[in-house]
Amino acid sequence: MSMLNEVRPVDTTVRDRSFMGRVKEIIPWKGDDAKEIIRKLIYIAAVVVLIYSAYSIYIYKAGDQDIHKDKDYLSNLFHQGEQTPGNVVNPDDDNVLTPPVTTVPDDDKSPDVSETDVSGEDTVPEVPVNSKYPLGMLPKYEALYDINPDIIGWLRIDGLTDKDGNSYIDYPVVQTTDNDYYLNHDFFGADKDYGTLFADYHRQITKDFTPQNTIIYGHNMGAGTYFSHLHDYKKRASFVSEHRLINYSTLYEENDYIIVGCFLIGIREDQDTLPLFRYHLIFDFNTIEDFDYWYQNVLYRSYYTTDIDCNMDDEYITLSTCSTEFYNSRFVVVARKLRDGEDPSVYNYYSNPKVRKPAAFYEAYGMKVPKDDGPYYQYYGKNNDD
Repeated sequence: MSMLNEVRPVDTTVRDRSFMGRVKEIIPWKGDDAKEIIRKLIYIAAVVVLIYSAYSIYIYKAGDQDIHKDKDYLSNLFHQGEQTPGNVVNPDDDNVLTPPVTTVPDDDKSPDVSETDVSGEDTVPEVPVNSKYPLGMLPKYEALYDINPDIIGWLRIDGLTDKDGNSYIDYPVVQTTDNDYYLNHDFFGADKDYGTLFADYHRQITKDFTPQNTIIYGHNMGAGTYFSHLHDYKKRASFVSEHRLINYSTLYEENDYIIVGCFLIGIREDQDTLPLFRYHLIFDFNTIEDFDYWYQNVLYRSYYTTDIDCNMDDEYITLSTCSTEFYNSRFVVVARKLRDGEDPSVYNYYSNPKVRKPAAFYEAYGMKVPKDDGPYYQYYGKNNDD
């Protein structure tokens, strides 16, 4: 120790290792010169950015209890009808399953189902019973419509469940006039990074119109919510076979869909050696060529092959979520609406030995990018006379 003291420069400053000493090393303090103050401010800013970034990643990937509270509440509201229309919902309330009820003003009350005229005979009023709801809307949506009139349906995959038998994907689907708002707003309109499931706005869904291909977006949340469990379909063909059905109901009708394809895709031209497949911009099939292009691209990229028959007169849903294989990648599940009397159990699924993924995928994992010209656009359906 004496030797260390002998070789230490005379003007060396001994660090104050007390609590206050360490504080003075971090934050600007009286006596600091301009250079030292700038250094400390940069350090503080870097720490703040790091903490905020870590928090944002946690909220986006893992979410918080609000995600599960909202899901439980909305699911109960939809499936069990426990609440009545007119409820004011506060998702931040600890007792989220029993929100407060407000009194409906007299001038807002719905008319009676029937009225009695002077002759004593019952007559049906000309005004719809619940005129604030879209004509033809299923009654089970009323409570949800009261909360958010942007709702256009409900999406559920019964086979994907947790250990208690609760469906992982069991959510309302909304639609507005853009594809941005519900990326970071929940069903209640609160500013939330996890957003909610929403249908593409380019084709507005009504009682009289549904696009042939409804595209629904949802975040891939690390907490296992929203569309994170779509990635389970990457596992194997037998898994798809066991979880082949998707229930997607609009406000006006209930429908089941059978999965016909699952694929990985990029969203930028420079991510592949082939022209970008803009699956997210295909809503209707006006010609057989339109359908050929869309369907063959789905088959060409799908992880699986199947003997399910599809044609341009069918209706489809396309579920899209973020993936992690490479930057800006998406995982997509496509399903066809079941036809009247169709038995979904008769079809088979097989692993696709020639599945084509984007060039960015092969490059990310050090593999050789396949050389080909893409899918061959020829109609694939049965009994085609075109």
